[in-house]
Amino acid sequence: MTTKSEEKTPKATEYKNDQVHVVVHNKPHCIVEYEVEVFRPICVEAHKKAAKSVGKEVLVPGFRKGKAPPELVAKRHPQELDKRWQEEIANMSYKHSAQLANVPVINPEATISFRMENHSRDGAKLTLSFETIPSIPSVDPAKCVLKPVKRPEVSKEKVDETIRQTQMFFSTWEPVKDRAVKKGDFLMLDLDVIEEDPPQNLFSNTRFEVSSKSMAQWMQKLVIGKKPGDVVEGVSKPDDTLSEEEKKEYPPKKVRITIKAIESAKLPELDDAFAKQIGAETVEILQKNIEALLNKKADEYVREEKREKVTEFLLSHHVDLPHSIIEKETRFRLEQMIQDPQFKKQWDESNDTERRVLVDNVKEQASKAVRIFYICRKIAEDQNMSVTPQDLPEAGSDPLEALLYPSAQPHDPRQPDVKQAEAYSRVLLEKTEDWVIAHARTAAPSKKSAEEPKATEKKEKPAPKKKAAAPKTAAKKATATPRKKAAPKPKKEKA
Repeated sequence: MTTKSEEKTPKATEYKNDQVHVVVHNKPHCIVEYEVEVFRPICVEAHKKAAKSVGKEVLVPGFRKGKAPPELVAKRHPQELDKRWQEEIANMSYKHSAQLANVPVINPEATISFRMENHSRDGAKLTLSFETIPSIPSVDPAKCVLKPVKRPEVSKEKVDETIRQTQMFFSTWEPVKDRAVKKGDFLMLDLDVIEEDPPQNLFSNTRFEVSSKSMAQWMQKLVIGKKPGDVVEGVSKPDDTLSEEEKKEYPPKKVRITIKAIESAKLPELDDAFAKQIGAETVEILQKNIEALLNKKADEYVREEKREKVTEFLLSHHVDLPHSIIEKETRFRLEQMIQDPQFKKQWDESNDTERRVLVDNVKEQASKAVRIFYICRKIAEDQNMSVTPQDLPEAGSDPLEALLYPSAQPHDPRQPDVKQAEAYSRVLLEKTEDWVIAHARTAAPSKKSAEEPKATEKKEKPAPKKKAAAPKTAAKKATATPRKKAAPKPKKEKA
């Protein structure tokens, strides 16, 4: 008959039957230890199994393979028999302990190690250890307080400027070689942050327009009057028209600008023929389509700003994670990053210290991604949410959106394995964060922000940074029920 009793320490629980007496200890990083006292029946049976197993593998003079008496096998191969005996004791004691304690291993391929204290035919004592599934706390969305997000304004001027930007995709570009940079020019630039070691490349061979609408004041001051091939250094700083809160988001940085070329643009005529090139029958329809697209992006901006704040709220919850999942996610991310030629070059040129810093940064991002995934999956379980193929966004067919926002392409649900797992993870993340947003509290706007002049209110912030992708390995588990596999066998810990 099985009995159960609680020890003084709440993390330790005892179980007992006729085969084993096990004390379960919960350790940091989802490590579980079974402190097991093994009784005589298991030790005797394990010795018989070990002798039979070794006997099938060794040759004893005068006997066919596998037919030698166990006593003779034990006499001629004591070390191999004892090793196999310990393994059999560990296997059998883990099986009984797992049935009593019912603590799941993190996955069917998980490693279970054991440390044998003593063993004989009369009994044994050993410790089994393994990683278990993280225990995730439920989330109270009422504890999340969100500040109001100002929706970007969609005005006639904004629509007109977007149409001009659309025309630039079809412009004829001509190089300017006989003069210095002036307002209204277009420059091909490289931009590097040089206060970091090594310097961080922000833009490479990227076109900028020298105008107040497209280029910050500090950058205009650096490039106006310069010529192709010039390299200038300076300090980036927020424009004076930004609010104090916005200025805090853009701290000054030392930068280097390399001017590759000066260009002038000859825009195509804004007529119905041009409108048809991008899916609109007339210029009037094109204007309406762009206005609708800008309103869509303004709504997405507000939603993403709120999701970013929800991400910060969710990451404030403590979640104890297994080392193996973090390490696996870190390796996956590094493997993906090393495929980028620019990162590969940076990696090859880095010394050991710089590489450790890079790996630590990747590991930190991997830890956050794994943590946010498990929390969101817990929310989905608590709220009976699910992700189906119908929830996955289909590839966009709007030529205007593809032209203006080429990076905002949804995952194709027909993509297998990693891509599909990422798509499911992304949808799970968005659905659960939107649930938090719907049930969160809204903070009252501060008097200071309410009294800011209208000129600063019209200034828009750039699109928010993308969130880290949810972990590949964990996502697969969330989208498919794993097949049952045999329980993993314990491995002896190395001395």
